[in-house]
Amino acid sequence: MSREPISLIRTTPPTPSWVGEEFSKAFVELSRRSDLPTLMRTHKFNGSMEDRRAGSLWLKQRFGEHLDPDRIIVTNGTQNALFITLATMVGRGGLLLTERLSYYGFRRLATFLGIDVRAIEMDDDGALPEAFEAVCKTDKPKALFLSPTLHNPTTIIMSRERRLALAEIARRHGVIIIEDDVYGLLPKDAPPPIAALAPDVTWHATGLAKCIAPGLRIGYLVAPDAAACARAFQPFNTTSTWFVSPVSAAIVEHWIGNGVGKRILDAVREEAAARQTIARSILDGASYLAKPEALHLWLDLPAGLTQEGFISACNQQGVVLRSGEMFAVSNEQASPAIRIVLGSPSNREELTTALEGVATVLKAA
Repeated sequence: MSREPISLIRTTPPTPSWVGEEFSKAFVELSRRSDLPTLMRTHKFNGSMEDRRAGSLWLKQRFGEHLDPDRIIVTNGTQNALFITLATMVGRGGLLLTERLSYYGFRRLATFLGIDVRAIEMDDDGALPEAFEAVCKTDKPKALFLSPTLHNPTTIIMSRERRLALAEIARRHGVIIIEDDVYGLLPKDAPPPIAALAPDVTWHATGLAKCIAPGLRIGYLVAPDAAACARAFQPFNTTSTWFVSPVSAAIVEHWIGNGVGKRILDAVREEAAARQTIARSILDGASYLAKPEALHLWLDLPAGLTQEGFISACNQQGVVLRSGEMFAVSNEQASPAIRIVLGSPSNREELTTALEGVATVLKAA
């Protein structure tokens, strides 16, 4: 009997085996709450004060300090945090800059909102400051989008010096930085977010999808200050499709408070590192970019092998992949590389089987 294809597409974090038990405990605790009937009938809008305080506590791991809860909007995932920022800070017809390789979902949001997206060049430390400043001098960009910690798709971790240089250019030219830090907590040691180094010019979006579980559907948008946060929230305050489910928010608040959230994060980091070790062993000799606690790697294709041909050959091995060209802002800027996700298989054995299939195709090439 042939096995089901194994998908290496979505950067879903591995789920620790004991999470189900913690869910059961959390639901028991929630059932005892005296305000449960109210919770089930409540719209969260930008999050209750308790939700935003929990977010501040969680974000302290990246910022090194408690953030003012009034700077935080609690959203239904990181994409909704990015959507709010694009809609309010860039707007239809505005010019958005990003690296030539960047998260395709964000670019789709920008296109949906009628925003012009333009690529700037990058090196092995991320966006080039001189390329950013050159566009700032000739055009009037509204924002620069970056994912500086475990960049999607290359896994680059931008240096502190590069973050500061880009922030200074943004400040000088009146451009905001939109920082996607959804992978930010996976590395044990990473430079501070740009929003911690330059809060005056940065809108910081993150969530629990890549470090805890996407099913919780909770994200955090950190504005430069409380006034900017209120202005961004105001156009959306009667719209119910973007804010977090009250039940999800209650579980997250509970897990952040009792330490379960940190336990899951540590377990995800450990499993990601173990899976990167498996990848190094099986893909020995292949050329790729990765980091020890990343949920994916960026694999260079052998000369003469097309994206379509590689994906087709892997599919014959029972491995599902997605074209790396989708991360390029334009076809001319595409790299001959494929993102290989290590987090999505349900266990290490399944991942090993999938990577062995990928290795077979590489060796044949």
